[in-house]
Amino acid sequence: MSSPLASHSDIIILGAGPAGLACALKCQQLGREYLLIEGSNRIGGRLGSLYEDGYIFDLGFQVYNSAYVNTNRLLDLDELNLKYFKPGAAVHHGNSFQILSDPLRDISKVFSTIFSDLTTIKDKIKILSLKNSLSDYQIEQDHTKDITTLEFLEQYGFSDKFIKSFFIPFFSGIFLESKLETSSKFFKYVFSNFNNGLAAFPCEGMQAIPDQLLSQLDRERVIIGSPVINIDDKKNITLDNGTSIRGNRFILSGESTALLDGQKGEYNAVKTMYFSTQNEIINGEYIHLFPEDNIINNIAIPTYISNSYSKNSDHLISVTILESDITETQLVKDLQDRLSQYYGGSPSTYEFLRTINIQRGTLKQPPGHFDRSPKNRKDHIYFIGEKVTNGSIEGAVLAGLNVAYEL
Repeated sequence: MSSPLASHSDIIILGAGPAGLACALKCQQLGREYLLIEGSNRIGGRLGSLYEDGYIFDLGFQVYNSAYVNTNRLLDLDELNLKYFKPGAAVHHGNSFQILSDPLRDISKVFSTIFSDLTTIKDKIKILSLKNSLSDYQIEQDHTKDITTLEFLEQYGFSDKFIKSFFIPFFSGIFLESKLETSSKFFKYVFSNFNNGLAAFPCEGMQAIPDQLLSQLDRERVIIGSPVINIDDKKNITLDNGTSIRGNRFILSGESTALLDGQKGEYNAVKTMYFSTQNEIINGEYIHLFPEDNIINNIAIPTYISNSYSKNSDHLISVTILESDITETQLVKDLQDRLSQYYGGSPSTYEFLRTINIQRGTLKQPPGHFDRSPKNRKDHIYFIGEKVTNGSIEGAVLAGLNVAYEL
């Protein structure tokens, strides 16, 4: 997957995550000379999948939102063959699941949503009001005081029960922190995207997104598996094999930004554990939330969305865990017991497959994060990615596009 090493390039892009790939693609479309360098042996950054034993294991529970306008323009969505979750969520309450859906988009669930005891009449009115007010939300146009997501929801007037049963488990799975201390501006951005789009997987897993972006690039301009260890003041970069490449302008994304600013950012970690089962799971087309569970944040059954996630005639189960201090052996046993309790069958019918630990899951974005002017340029150095926009696929792509146009 590596190109012949060039000795010079006008534009050198470090990091082949969504931001770097989008920047390289736009540079190519604009006729600019570029070189894209990825230090690891795979592209996509945190966006990706592993293909093992007939299963697709995404690197943590990830979804693509169909409302990502800028990313959509770079992708062939028909080729990705997006498979969609149903809007809303299946919330485990007491001894059963209740469906909280958007009755405007899923008419079949209108009565279960309206009569759910997880929400009050006031909550239902408030959620419609929030949908309308955030239908065209843009972070950069929001000049209100930034507060935590939890404070925003409380001040907006949602009931404590609805916040605990829906907002906390749903958005904890996105922010990867359970106290909703993330900026309310990022909450509004995410809510707006879910309001306008649907959560989806590419048919062949999340890795298909960066793979498709890479497929559009001139492979002679891509180097993979060669970490950059230094950028000097004479516009030279040095690879770990000693090779030196001279450039005029440098674009740093992901972890490569630490080469110059020395800051790797603070991130929320997440653990995803995968199981398989022959059991059928009711409402498998929804994301499942567990507000009363002290270990499980959410569960998804990817094979109900795309059967490509397993070639073994069984169902793949993705369990997201934000915090746990017990051993993996004990955790596997506890989760098998809980899966049996929630979905039926004996614990032994849920076979543990693997664990994926993501230390750099999502960038921490506390109140005030978006009020600071992002440092996206230093002389001939440009910074892209979530540090200068927001912690989403669309945010990363937009950062890459903006710099490509600026060059």
